[in-house]
Amino acid sequence: MSSAKLQTFGAGMAARKVIPQSLDYTDGAREIAHIHHRAQLIYSTSGVVRIMTPDSLWIVTPAHALLIGSQVEHELSMLGDVSLRTLYIDPAALAVPEPRCRPIVAGELLRAALLGLCAASADVAGSRRAALLEPLLLDLLDTATRADEVTRLPLPTEERLRHICSSLIAQAANNETLEQWAENVGASARTIARHFRSETGLSFGEWREQLRMAQAKSWLAVGHAPADIARELGYADARTFAVMFRRASGVTPQQFLERAP
Repeated sequence: MSSAKLQTFGAGMAARKVIPQSLDYTDGAREIAHIHHRAQLIYSTSGVVRIMTPDSLWIVTPAHALLIGSQVEHELSMLGDVSLRTLYIDPAALAVPEPRCRPIVAGELLRAALLGLCAASADVAGSRRAALLEPLLLDLLDTATRADEVTRLPLPTEERLRHICSSLIAQAANNETLEQWAENVGASARTIARHFRSETGLSFGEWREQLRMAQAKSWLAVGHAPADIARELGYADARTFAVMFRRASGVTPQQFLERAP
């Protein structure tokens, strides 16, 4: 990621520990790479948000939220129509400032407080409500359960590997072999394979399968049919896709949907 823009909020907002914002996006919308001086909580009441940071690709559903540390570069992509509720938080207001990214469980109280703060009006009653909700939200964030089940795919930093990964994220159905990718970026297959393992902890094949699983779960969550997903991911048919999905996740696509929150 490069050429990130710094987003600020003006002097009028500087005194606030927590700045809430409500944003609605259509399927496929993007926020280009940027950074904030504040930490940011990302939560969607509907749709799926794909968040790319320098070292990770995160897939966040309405069951969870992601707390992004101050100065952490990130870009957002929307899968399905997304109703985003986000907080920009003074890092000093957190008991332990988040240095990177922390996925958290969006429990009922956290969701209610977040939605209430985002909905608070600017009048006297709304300001009074916000003053009550802000310390509650900060306490809930400090004690929130880490959501280790949130999909996180490690991203390499080496320029050639980053090019390969960015290309596959943009077109997950690409079936070029490691040897073909190595030739495309001007390196040997052995070199690319070694760097993939050292930077991500995964082989090239494992990384691509995990990417496809992440894409598949996202598309299932926003209502895409398994047959359409199979085609988008480059599988011969829905049955082949279902076999891959079950091998990688332990459940069928239908069982995944039944278990989703």
